[in-house]
Amino acid sequence: MTSIRSVLGYAWAVTAIPIVLATFVGMGTWARGLISITDVKVSPRFTGGEIARTIDHKDYLTKIHRPVFDGLFGERAEGFVQVNWAATAGTLPNEIAEELDLDADGSTDCRIHMDTRSMDVSLTPLNPIVQGIVERLRFDRERAVRISLLNPKLRP
Repeated sequence: MTSIRSVLGYAWAVTAIPIVLATFVGMGTWARGLISITDVKVSPRFTGGEIARTIDHKDYLTKIHRPVFDGLFGERAEGFVQVNWAATAGTLPNEIAEELDLDADGSTDCRIHMDTRSMDVSLTPLNPIVQGIVERLRFDRERAVRISLLNPKLRP
């Protein structure tokens, strides 16, 4: 009886080792497969939302993301829009000054001036929905800001 238990125990151990190794080795592939099957997406509050428009300035690109008001059960009263500046070749200019149309309605919503080295940013709102700078982000060849907005659909 003891020898049968020993044989079964060793057989289980020999079988379990490849299963454990396959689990750790294939974990990334299986996770990506599960995510693609379920169509799970990362929240735009983390990614900045989809890029709505790109403006080519020759030396750099301005990428304006869609305004993000997404909440758990509906739209929030306050949100943000993320604006990225990416170098097309080399590095970004030391200073960037632009007038931005954040909601694609054809009118300028704000003026922004950024020192790309020190990340000093000044924002001049030209539309009452624009509130101010929420966050400054520094990437390898990009700089980004998140600009706080009031949701125009929920304003009285």
